[in-house]
Amino acid sequence: MTPTPAALQPRPSSRRDPEGITEAGPGRLALEPGQQYRFTFDMGACIGCHSCEVACAEQNGLPVEVSWRKVGEIEGGEHPHTKRFHLSLACNHCLEPACLSGCPTSAYTKLSNGIVAHDADSCIGCQYCTWNCPYSVPVFQPDRKIVTKCDMCSPRLEGGFTSACVDACPTHAIGIEKVDVATWRLDHSNGNAPNLPSSDLTLSTTRIVLPANLPADTFTPNQHHLVPEDAHWPLIFLTLLTQLSVGAMATAVGFRRTGHGSTAGTLIAAAAGGLALAASLFHLGRPAVAWKALRNLRTSWLSREVLAFGLYAPLAMATALVPSLGTVAVAVGVIGVLTSGRLYLVPGRPAWNSRVTLLDFLLTAAAIGPPLALLAIDQPSAVTVWTTMVAVSGLVLLTFANLGRLWLAGTNQTRGTVRLTLHRFRMLTALRATLAVGVLIGGAFSLGHSGGQMMVGAMAAATLMSSGIGRYLFYVTVVPASMPGSSFRGAR
Repeated sequence: MTPTPAALQPRPSSRRDPEGITEAGPGRLALEPGQQYRFTFDMGACIGCHSCEVACAEQNGLPVEVSWRKVGEIEGGEHPHTKRFHLSLACNHCLEPACLSGCPTSAYTKLSNGIVAHDADSCIGCQYCTWNCPYSVPVFQPDRKIVTKCDMCSPRLEGGFTSACVDACPTHAIGIEKVDVATWRLDHSNGNAPNLPSSDLTLSTTRIVLPANLPADTFTPNQHHLVPEDAHWPLIFLTLLTQLSVGAMATAVGFRRTGHGSTAGTLIAAAAGGLALAASLFHLGRPAVAWKALRNLRTSWLSREVLAFGLYAPLAMATALVPSLGTVAVAVGVIGVLTSGRLYLVPGRPAWNSRVTLLDFLLTAAAIGPPLALLAIDQPSAVTVWTTMVAVSGLVLLTFANLGRLWLAGTNQTRGTVRLTLHRFRMLTALRATLAVGVLIGGAFSLGHSGGQMMVGAMAAATLMSSGIGRYLFYVTVVPASMPGSSFRGAR
């Protein structure tokens, strides 16, 4: 939990509510068994002044690029009867918080009062919680190199005061109240609003009061101002290198069984696995405490991925000395690839949240690993070349089939991914397909000519480039599920 800056001590709330549910004076919000705190928001009362954002930032000492509470815009209607409303949201302190279950270090805790608290000391800055949360609430804070989030101004509540955002709102649009958890779990429809992820995903507890004159069809600035996501270069290298390693290891083990193998293929696979683990550290805000990522094997797929590849890397190295370990190394590596893909299946990133992601990762391993291992033997292997050709063809076909699936899904996020892929990044998409065609031509040539080994090298390079472009597009074209954006902040 972020401590309250000494210069910004809580001050008594001036709110006066007849039911006593939005003023946090002493005893006013004492919880009974089965209750927790939650935010309330009246959309009709909000004027979009952003006072709540400013108050939150000042109270918690946040840098200018970090916002725990965000104000978005919702528009709708037909000229001249158009309407614009604002939606102010911070952490929803969900009943089933996805940030908590996904965090590999168990940095999140659901307190007895319902607040979802974040422990800064446990955080390694992996940012996986920002993907898990369908509202994109946790935010990476560069100056601290960790993720931070709203804690409902717990120090103020404990002192008998209300949250800074509640205090600052000039129209009393934001409040804090008690909610019966069992009742809300049965009916949480009041947690929904237009253009907002469904409260079903995490059982968001924020109660939203919608205005009576809200148009039936609404949109947000996000829909018309798509911004590519961060490329996450360390993760591009991590995923590609682990998949290359597993594919090469499986090929090397197969060669040994047929009597054509050498330790070179195994060494290539082991080196790629080691480089992958090193690359992963650059994604963390606090790489020195990366070991904490193993704390939550019970619910976090990231913890499971770390364990799987943590076991695979030494096994791959040991296989060069003890070839009989190859089968075990391959099995652990395949499990690692599957856990790696599984951690991207999150509702907060709809374009990733499909078994297509798992198939993509497996096909990539089958595409980029074999030709690299093939370079380590004296003669081309028809089976290996065909495996690469089929895998590369499958990746391209899977990509375009998936784009069709995402378009038919019809959501702003899925169609946004299609538009980014085919418009903003159309040149890269075309280059990827062209390289794949080149791989097929090179593979066919290598099967029937004396210069086959040279063509295998060209195949390996083209396959790696094509897969690298595909993985780059995987990260930058995903459109996250989130709260409505704001033209005030560039529709981010």
